[in-house]
Amino acid sequence: MDVKVFFLSWGMLVLSVITNAFGAFAIKLRLNELGPIEFNSFKGVFSYIISLLSSWLVIIGGVSFVISPFIFMVALSRMDISIAYPVQIVLNFILLLFFAVMFLGENLTMTKTIGIGLALISVILLQR
Repeated sequence: MDVKVFFLSWGMLVLSVITNAFGAFAIKLRLNELGPIEFNSFKGVFSYIISLLSSWLVIIGGVSFVISPFIFMVALSRMDISIAYPVQIVLNFILLLFFAVMFLGENLTMTKTIGIGLALISVILLQR
């Protein structure tokens, strides 16, 4: 496999994972600052959304979310979906778990660790 083919398949797959995970993480950071959405009134929900969207981090995260599927389409056009999609899901899971533990203070439990291991094993088995 030459470098161009590798970049346009596996490289785009990894880039789509990074942009997707960054988008989710960026939005989650702002949501943590604002707290849970209260559905007491339309005005309250509208105010919450305006506060959420007034953050540059959320805007950049939203753009990341929007471009991620297009990057994935480039990879998917060159890969089997039975490989590309599971790898994307597992890599997203691992990257977001890393961000959550490192920056959001979430716990890395034994169950999550086993889940990562099983997910990695499943992707390895799918690729063979």
